Amino acid sequence: MQHFKSLRTRTVFAISLILGFILVTFGCATSKNQQSINNFGMEAKAIPEGILLTFKNIPSDAVRMCIFASYYNEETPDPSNTVTSMADLRDASLLNDRVKVAQLDKVKQTGKVILPVIQPGKRYHISATVWNEQDHTLFKNNDENFRFISAATDCIVNDGIHFNSDALYLKLDDNNTVAALSSEPVFSSDIIFETPKYSYGVTIDVQGKGAIGVTSYHIPDGLSSNGLTWTFEPYMTADIKKDIPDGWLEKGNGYTAFVEAYANIVYDNVLWFIETAQSCEFTYIYN
Repeated sequence: MQHFKSLRTRTVFAISLILGFILVTFGCATSKNQQSINNFGMEAKAIPEGILLTFKNIPSDAVRMCIFASYYNEETPDPSNTVTSMADLRDASLLNDRVKVAQLDKVKQTGKVILPVIQPGKRYHISATVWNEQDHTLFKNNDENFRFISAATDCIVNDGIHFNSDALYLKLDDNNTVAALSSEPVFSSDIIFETPKYSYGVTIDVQGKGAIGVTSYHIPDGLSSNGLTWTFEPYMTADIKKDIPDGWLEKGNGYTAFVEAYANIVYDNVLWFIETAQSCEFTYIYN
């Protein structure tokens, strides 16, 4: 397993939670790492299917692109007021058990991706980040010398597949060890689910350092048969002790944390992680 750190504020790190094989904040992606080269850019346009993203000047040596689309939700005070959808596009060299199709190859050819599942009337902030092979290797190794290029834009949408987000909630048990989704999301149109249909992740805020993330892909045995509950402790703490450098967390200290639930949806061969619900914040005690 691999965890990454974030040096961003809480509001921003809550936006950037799954980078393919992890659910964590945007790993060490401080401003010094960003490069404005190659005139890489993107445009977003509202269409009946949702949001059409059009990219220009995707680097020919790009091996991975992560797309984040989020909107601000004033009705959700905890933990970050943001609702996020994410896609992880890879070339053939980076495929694994979870990302099984070389989606980036097609996007390099067409320059287009559709975000199909949206909430009508919301202003989405959309960003895309691209790595080449060398910088992606540094990124995976948590080397702060990696570089990336990125682009961002906004779009207000009124059409597209949507779901009953107001009816869903994510509840934790009394010991903050199990997350339970109130029910399956109901979508306005037929969709294609990936296997598993749902995924979860815990984000732990480490003040002054960043964040730690653990997902249900790290702890698949914790998922119930219907995917509506996920038991993440004590497995999460065991994984943190194994993978996080000494000194990053202090034993006995409490850290702010929350859980998010996602629907894993495939549209036009692109796998999207659509946030369906967030838990309230809780205090994670590292022991």
